[in-house]
Amino acid sequence: MATIQKRKKSWRAMVRRKGKTVTATFDTKAQAEAWAISTEAKILEGFAVEAIVRETLPPPEGIPMTEALKRYADEVSSTKRGARWEQIRIKAFMRNDNLFQRPIASITGPDIAEWRNKRLRKVAASSVNRELCLLSSVFTYAMKEWHMGITFNPCSLVTKPRKPRPRTQRISLEDRKSLIGHLNWDGRKEPKTPSQWVAFALYLALETAMRKGEILSLQWSNIDFEARHAYLELTKNGEERYVPLSKAAMSLLRIVKNRDPDLPVVPVATGNFDKLFRLARIATGLKHIRFHDSRREATTTMAPKLSNVLELAAITGHKSLSMLHIYYKPKAADLAARLDA
Repeated sequence: MATIQKRKKSWRAMVRRKGKTVTATFDTKAQAEAWAISTEAKILEGFAVEAIVRETLPPPEGIPMTEALKRYADEVSSTKRGARWEQIRIKAFMRNDNLFQRPIASITGPDIAEWRNKRLRKVAASSVNRELCLLSSVFTYAMKEWHMGITFNPCSLVTKPRKPRPRTQRISLEDRKSLIGHLNWDGRKEPKTPSQWVAFALYLALETAMRKGEILSLQWSNIDFEARHAYLELTKNGEERYVPLSKAAMSLLRIVKNRDPDLPVVPVATGNFDKLFRLARIATGLKHIRFHDSRREATTTMAPKLSNVLELAAITGHKSLSMLHIYYKPKAADLAARLDA
């Protein structure tokens, strides 16, 4: 038999037949009664409860996930140093994943787990982890800040893929010569083309251990030639940092120090920078090299010149020894030679 009950602004219908119980909630009493009559008939005809629920319940309503994604991109991502990556990923979510076209309140943990498994067949586990963190943040804002009708974060109900082993790739002298040669810079004259500026930035990264984003954000007002340091107002970990400049780094900067002080040190947009470096490593057969590997190369090269790990961390900006260890990758032969010194 069917039971119809009023619940605040909605009507709840419950049907019990042949030991089976099915419930649903509707906006009006008439909708609830019509559903109850239809459901009773289906149970008597032998329909499975799962099929009845799937076929007769109205689709979930509420704020679409796309609205939360757009708002996050505009209000949250735009304030971050990694804004470009997050906004590109959010556009990809909305363009390629049907899951994120649904109402946000209808997305469950199993939905996210299924999405995760599909992504793992296309990209590396590290990429999926970054995307899961981004989605989790969107759900958290939708729940705590924007009150979009959800009571839990479905990303918290799934297991993140196991992290891959950290990269150990370094950039050898031969590698950098190949890249610089393809980018058509001689290392002595002021860069003129965007490709030459990419080469200049690579050499500067190898001498300072600065990240690509830090180098591209440098203004000439951040460079102190007398004190021999570059001032980074905002780094990846959210703190400022003074980067000491070696003689080689100073020589590089002096090549271009007479440029307009209101211009950035490296006048190349991030998107074009990434494209040019990617084309260079493909053309030289160095597809396994990433610009960020310069940070590992610089960290490893600097370490023997310093008296302790705290000095190294002060240069690189790492807050923990475990993170610094990822970037310090000495060759065993070099360590063996130091043992004999």
